[in-house]
Amino acid sequence: MSRRLRGTVVSEGLVRGEALVVATGEVYVPEGRVSENLVEREVQRFRKAVEATRFDITKEERAARERLGEMSEIIGWYLTILSDETTLLTPIEELIRTERFTATYACFTRFAAVAKQFEDVGEPLASRVPDIIDVKRRLIAHLRGGKGGGVAALDRLKRKVIIIADDLTPSQTATLDRDRVLAFATDRGGPAGHTAILARHLGIPAIVGLDHVTKMIRSGEQVIIDGTVRGEVIVNPDEEDLHGYSVLKQRLQARRRRIHLDQDRALTKDDVEIEILGNVDRHEEVLGLRQLGVRGVGLFRTEFLFLGKDAPDEEAQRAIYAKILRDMAPHTVCIRTMDFGADKWDHRVGGSREPNPFLGMRAIRLSFAHEPFFRAQIRAILRASLEGTCQIMFPMICDATEFRRARALVDSVRDELRKEGTPFDERVQIGAMVEVPSAALTAESLAAEADFLSIGTNDLTQYVLAVDRTNPLVAEMFVPYHPAVLRLMRMTVAACESQGKAVSACGEMAGMADCAPIMLGLGLTRLSMASGRVPEVVSQIRRLNRDACRGLVDRLQDADGAETAGHLMASFLQHLPGSKRRITR
Repeated sequence: MSRRLRGTVVSEGLVRGEALVVATGEVYVPEGRVSENLVEREVQRFRKAVEATRFDITKEERAARERLGEMSEIIGWYLTILSDETTLLTPIEELIRTERFTATYACFTRFAAVAKQFEDVGEPLASRVPDIIDVKRRLIAHLRGGKGGGVAALDRLKRKVIIIADDLTPSQTATLDRDRVLAFATDRGGPAGHTAILARHLGIPAIVGLDHVTKMIRSGEQVIIDGTVRGEVIVNPDEEDLHGYSVLKQRLQARRRRIHLDQDRALTKDDVEIEILGNVDRHEEVLGLRQLGVRGVGLFRTEFLFLGKDAPDEEAQRAIYAKILRDMAPHTVCIRTMDFGADKWDHRVGGSREPNPFLGMRAIRLSFAHEPFFRAQIRAILRASLEGTCQIMFPMICDATEFRRARALVDSVRDELRKEGTPFDERVQIGAMVEVPSAALTAESLAAEADFLSIGTNDLTQYVLAVDRTNPLVAEMFVPYHPAVLRLMRMTVAACESQGKAVSACGEMAGMADCAPIMLGLGLTRLSMASGRVPEVVSQIRRLNRDACRGLVDRLQDADGAETAGHLMASFLQHLPGSKRRITR
């Protein structure tokens, strides 16, 4: 007989497969004490374990960069936990000294107490518990003589499975093999947790908060994960369940097949065409865009090329850029120069970790600080530009002065190539991303200097609201439709319109169907997103009237904060024809 469990969808998708129930590494340590003369030895053992764990996490974060990009910061955030003297490190040493606990038991006791406090407070602190548990497990493994505290080898699966677990830590989620892990379902977890954020980033369907899913399912049983609207896990589906699954799967596939933008444009109900562009990290993703008829790449994130052990030299870069330009021709490819935080680039140039890399030497600032790397990248892009239609875009530009400095470097490289007799396309356009409030507030002068602008919705929201979306303590406060964010976006669009300059949007907001009304209401007609987001966004666009969207944005801008704006958004979406969706942040 089939069984149904209801949870919270944190990453959408519909899959059927074989369940694999795994233990996710929670540990138990019996009480233990030492004699007085061994107390200091235990303190030193604990400190060595902290350093060993810190080393492991730093190494793991760097290894994850190639797969996760900026999301690898989630693993790096464990280092913050290991630096918390007040809540964790000092109390653990005090337990060793005053209670004469073994280092292992003191560590287990204090981490368990902190995790319990976070659970009792509720969200968003409860979403940080898996991070606490993961760091505890690693420390205890080192104290017991292990190396890193490894658990189930989820990165070395032999067949395609659906993972069933009490919870998955962020570091475990980061290692999931996307080709073998069809989906996962967990007893615990919430939408603001790091595990949920990584699931969405990796494109793995996930349902969490199921309470007792690990007790209801055995390895080998057939499971359906319905992460569409219902958020259900169906165990041992019967014929009726299988028929319903097949019908829904076919409906979703048919909707995707119907979206081919070469034959069928993204038109609103009042015949306004929206240009859909693609975001890519690697050349391999171009195929997915072409299959959908997407006409151009609005954002090629080049920093992913540099995350391996060996950074590509100028010639290797040129070959990569040339290939993506050829494969997208005659459509435009917008190549963004390296967008690193200082903590991502220190292994390449010998820098040190910054206390706050979000406000430090990152993106264009880092490129200026390491000009030889920057010039080599610009040379490679220009040399490849004859293979297609190429644009260059600078990240995190603060104002027109900074843009002129970056453009001057491009002009210098152009002169260098001309003197060498090296051909390149003289028509390559140069643009800037609007990601910080200063750029939006001075958009008129910036648009006067640039050939085009692109609004980076993720960072703009982060800097306007002072919220890190990867931090579960404040993730619920990351609201891209906040009135303050929308006002800056509208200022940017208006500045470009008044000067006849192209403007687009990228980031999560540009690829969310729920936010499509906002994009249209702001006057944006060019949206750049991952290929997997295209069908849903285009379907939403076809249900919208731009005048109605403008009215929505007017009301959102006048709202007194995120909560009121959220109610306005929810009401608008609920009244769209055939809508079953609710606002998602």
